[in-house]
Amino acid sequence: MTDALLLIDLQVDYLAENGRVPIAQEMVKRVLRASEAARREARQRGWAIVAVGNEFSRWDFPLNLVKGPGAMNGAQGAAWDPRTPRDWDAYFAKNSRNSFKNPALDGWLRERGVTRVHLAGAMAGGCVAETARGALMRGYQVALIPNGIGAQGSAK
Repeated sequence: MTDALLLIDLQVDYLAENGRVPIAQEMVKRVLRASEAARREARQRGWAIVAVGNEFSRWDFPLNLVKGPGAMNGAQGAAWDPRTPRDWDAYFAKNSRNSFKNPALDGWLRERGVTRVHLAGAMAGGCVAETARGALMRGYQVALIPNGIGAQGSAK
């Protein structure tokens, strides 16, 4: 079995206190620590590390009304948060909650024989959940990084 770590939406708009759609701020340090620990473990075990980030078009008005103003392509908020690891093996942009809507991600993982993905990132009920479903639908095993997933609202 070959594994990969997927770091999902660890971007300024989701992690910064002044981000456009931030996760609960009491979760941020925990998510950052767990993501970093997972990245270190992935390197030690020889797993692929993949970053996936939202890059929404400013001109997609219906989607922007529904999802809010975060992570617009080219905007400062779409940048990878400076507190997050950046030594990934690949980066894939997405404009959907499901990271696998970008077919290049699935192709890249399959080329490397990946059969299990470990997920960490922002928006537990949105992008992380939809990416997990997308992975399962494509035959991958899915593992969630403990404390490595954030959500909006209170962490209590």
